[in-house]
Order: sequence, then structure tokens, then C-alpha cells
Amino acid sequence: MKPATVAFRVIGEFNRTDVVATWVDRPRRRAFEIENQIERAWRQARSRQGLKLFDGPMCRLERFRAGKTLELELSPTSYKIFWGTNLTNPDLGDRYGPEALANPVGLSCALESSDGYLIFGRRNASLAYYPLRIHPFAGSLEPAQPLDVFADVERELAEELAFAPGDIARIVCIGMIEDLSLRQPELIFSVRSTRSRMQIEQTLDAAEHDACVAIESRPDKLEAALNDPELTPVALGTALLWGRGHFGAAWFDAANRAVNLGPL
Repeated sequence: MKPATVAFRVIGEFNRTDVVATWVDRPRRRAFEIENQIERAWRQARSRQGLKLFDGPMCRLERFRAGKTLELELSPTSYKIFWGTNLTNPDLGDRYGPEALANPVGLSCALESSDGYLIFGRRNASLAYYPLRIHPFAGSLEPAQPLDVFADVERELAEELAFAPGDIARIVCIGMIEDLSLRQPELIFSVRSTRSRMQIEQTLDAAEHDACVAIESRPDKLEAALNDPELTPVALGTALLWGRGHFGAAWFDAANRAVNLGPL
């Protein structure tokens, strides 16, 4: 059996008022080796031609609680710290604990078209990680006051697909997963659009994606797509969580075992 690539940290259905994010004062752990690795990795990345890099602010997940609501405790971090820890030196978490990593909250969409397709994007070669792989339309939670994870998802869809408010028929958070290779938490959203597959494809922003990848929203079609090696771990987890909501827990358990993602 292949090692698990994604872990399911929260499974549920949370509307806009059910997800509560708050700031906490809990600084990231620092040590000479950690800061040295961050600086070295950033210098090396900046020297690579054609790579898009920007040291923007991000939100570090400190703690979460899930029940009827999903409560997130967050602290500030940045993309440079993310690059130097989770992306290039995740083993720092083994030596210094998870407190040493950036652990920024990612946001990913299981985007369903009005004519019954699950739509992902094929990332282009200029992106810093998972280039040329199939990934959900996604971004990261950015610091704001007040924090609104749903507003950030809507912002990402506006930037990547030129979505307006009327293009979203329904949006709900369906859980949180972790990409085990990056050790990054990712909030997953089910988004039903009023646009058709073709209409979504026509407004794709080529700055980040080369193409849309459409999967017919049927159990057998989704099961077959899960075996595509070009899917990122987050894409696998997103598709599985979306399928669980549409095809049931039994389908999810069987599909999860079939692609060797490991137990819940």
C-alpha cells in the first residue's frame, strides 16, 4: 500500500456563520537552524528564473475545534516562512515540533458547474509548487479584520475565474484536510456555480492555470479520476470530500481505500 498523502482533519458541513476565526498571540518557534534554512531556501528560490514569488502575509493555524461550528485560532505568518519550512524543509517539524513551521491555512474549492461537472485547474509551469499538476481553484487565507474565510474563497474565484456574486449558487465549507507532504492545513469548500462548464472554462485566468480539467459528477467517473497521478494530494482530498457529500459515506470509505489514502 502506498503511504497516505492526505489526512482528513475535519469532516462536516459548515455555513458562513459556522466558521469562526480569531487571532491569538502565539509566536512561531524560532531557532538558528530554522531561520537559516528559511533564508537559504528563499535566496535559492529567488535565483530561479521564471518562478513567481511574493512574500505576502498569511494566516498560521494554531489550533482548531470542530463540532456544530468550526473554530480556528490563527496567528500571522508569511509566504517566505512557508517556503522555507513547509515547502522545502518540512522535516524541521520533526526536530523542533510543528510550532517551527508556517502551517498557513489554504483554501480549496470543489467547484461544480451548473451542468454537472467538477472543475479543477491545471497549474502552469511558473507556479512555485505543484507546477503542471491538477489542483483545485485555491489560495490561502489572508489576514483581515474581521477574518472571513468565505470572503477569501470568493476573492480567489473572482481572481482566477472572474466570478461575480451571481455566479455562486451555493458555498459551504465541507471540512479540513492536511497535505501530509507539506504538512499544510487546507479548508475545503463545496461551491456550486450558476455557470456551465464551458462558461467557466472561457474565463480561466492564464496567469496561474493552463487549462480546466472537468470530471463528470457521477460516482464511477469520479472514482476513475481519483487514480490520475497528476492530481495533487489536495485535489484528491477535495474530490473525496465532495463525493462524500454527494454519494454518501460508504462511497467515500471505499474510494478512500481504493486510492490508498489511509484511514480517517
